[in-house]
Amino acid sequence: MKKLGFIVEMKDCKDAADLRRWVDLAQQQGIDGVELLFNSKCGVDFSLDKIKPAFENTPVEPAACGLWWLNTISPDPDERAAVRRTMLEFLDMAEAIGCRMAFFNTGEYDPEDPDKNIAEFKKEYLYYKDIADKKGIKLACYLGHGGNFVNSRGILDKLLKEVPEFNIKLDPVGIMRNMKDDPYEIMKRYANRIAHFHAKDIFRYGDDGWEIEPIVGMGQLKWNVMLGMLWNVGYDGYIIIEPHGDVWAEPENRWKHIVLAKRHLEQYMIR
Repeated sequence: MKKLGFIVEMKDCKDAADLRRWVDLAQQQGIDGVELLFNSKCGVDFSLDKIKPAFENTPVEPAACGLWWLNTISPDPDERAAVRRTMLEFLDMAEAIGCRMAFFNTGEYDPEDPDKNIAEFKKEYLYYKDIADKKGIKLACYLGHGGNFVNSRGILDKLLKEVPEFNIKLDPVGIMRNMKDDPYEIMKRYANRIAHFHAKDIFRYGDDGWEIEPIVGMGQLKWNVMLGMLWNVGYDGYIIIEPHGDVWAEPENRWKHIVLAKRHLEQYMIR
C-alpha cells in the first residue's frame, strides 16, 4: 500500500488549466495521483481536451474516475439506456487517459425489493465489468448513498453472494452516515473486497447530533487501525483524501485539508 491521492470535483474545473492546478499541487506535495469525480446532477463533461493535457509531463497519474448520481438500474428503459450511453462514454474516457480504476453508484430499481434490485444490478454490473475488463479497468461501487440500494449490511451480504465479482468503494464516514453501520465491522468482514478507499474523518460529540468533518487525522476515526486492516489483506490500491463538509469542501480550503491529511496518512504507508 503505497499510493496516495486526492479528489478533484470535476464540476469545479472549467478547463484543463483548472485541473492542472490540482495536478501541480499533487506533484509539489509528493502525492501520486488525482481522482476525477463527476457528478451527473451537475452535468458531465468527459472531453479529453479538458482532461488529458492536465496530466502531460508530470509523474502524477489519474488515480481513479468516479461517476455518481446515475440510476444504473432504473426501471425506466429510456433512462437505463441513457445511463448506459453515459457509462460507456465514461469508461472510454478513463481508458483514454490511462486510468485503471472506475467507480459508480449501484442505483435503485425498487426501494422495497432488495432481491429485485440485486437481480437487475447483476445484469448491469456484469455488462459493465466485461467492457471494463477489456479496457484494463477495475470497477467498484459506492455503498449507501442516496439512490443506492446497498444501504444495509444484510443487503451487502446478499449482493456479494449473488455477484461475487462485485468490488467495494469504501468511505468509512459514508458507512456511518448512510448505512448507519460501524466502518470497522464492515472492514473486518469485507476488507478483501475493497478495491478503492476514500479517507475523510468525522467527530461527533454529545447527544444533540452535533458533528463536524475535520481534516483526516483530527477526528474520531482510527487511521492506524483502518489502514492496518487494509495492509492485512494486501490492499494495493490508492488511499484517496476527500476534503468534505462545510469547511474543507470549499475550493479555497481544500488544499489545506489535502496537505495536512497527507502528513497524517503517509506515516502508515511505504511510498
